Amino acid sequence: MGVPRFFKLPNPKRFSYTPRYWDPEKEEREDRVRRIKQELGISTGSDSGKTTMVRGSFRQYRKKTRVRASRSSNIRLVIILAVLLLLSYLIFFR
Repeated sequence: MGVPRFFKLPNPKRFSYTPRYWDPEKEEREDRVRRIKQELGISTGSDSGKTTMVRGSFRQYRKKTRVRASRSSNIRLVIILAVLLLLSYLIFFR
């Protein structure tokens, strides 16, 4: 004799994953051919709007944004310290 179930438990959701193969040498070769064609003035209409992901480009972008953020935070810190020093001077020595 089984225990009656009052609630229906959901089954786990399934998904299909198809792995993709990335060949960095092929991408570099195609990029080199594209640059050479561009330098020679040979253009094909099919790859004019195509952009490629450069290895490490996301890392470089993050590094740039960190540098900008740290500069702005340093400037903000210097301004806050200057205002606090000015206020403390005005309060204690006037």
